[in-house]
Amino acid sequence: MKKNLLKDILVFVVITVAASLSLAMVNSITKDPIARQNEKIIQDSYRSVFKEGQNFDNNKQINQLVKNFPNVIKDKKYNFGENGIVIDDVLVVTNDKKELIGHVVKVTTEDGYGGDITLVVGIDTNNEITGIEVLSIDETVGLGMNAKNDNFKNQYYHKSVTDFKITKTGKQNEDEIDALSGATITSSAFNNAINGALAINQEIKEANHE
Repeated sequence: MKKNLLKDILVFVVITVAASLSLAMVNSITKDPIARQNEKIIQDSYRSVFKEGQNFDNNKQINQLVKNFPNVIKDKKYNFGENGIVIDDVLVVTNDKKELIGHVVKVTTEDGYGGDITLVVGIDTNNEITGIEVLSIDETVGLGMNAKNDNFKNQYYHKSVTDFKITKTGKQNEDEIDALSGATITSSAFNNAINGALAINQEIKEANHE
């Protein structure tokens, strides 16, 4: 009986090791293609929010401003929601003549109803939003997920304001955004991310005397 037990244990160990090796091999094979696909999605989103852009480049000075932005939030007492926002990346956008036409900001808020919401926002030199792409969102279908729809995002485009406000009573001013029906939390989180993108863009403009 002991021999049978040892045999069963040995078989189980062999199967477990083989399964682990197979899983590791699959992960190794698929890791790079998945990473490349995710990077392509991000790059495509940059071009989608700033269609006039020809070049999208990192900048050391801007990277330093992004790194210091949490301190700016504290100093200027910005309110970007309960958990705040994180500026993930900022790219300089230039046209075919290498002229500056704006920036692309990748920003994440943790205050979504279903968790993190990550946006890519195009902002021109007038601090007006040229486009918004939703990279990551996990809100309620038919409610918060409607933040991906153009009729919600379009409310932000080509308006010269420093920040936006969510309203549930019908927008009357240029800086007001109609909340999604039944999804006030999502609307507010989305709006905080947008305002964070506008704020870092303004910091860049001031630092560069644009």
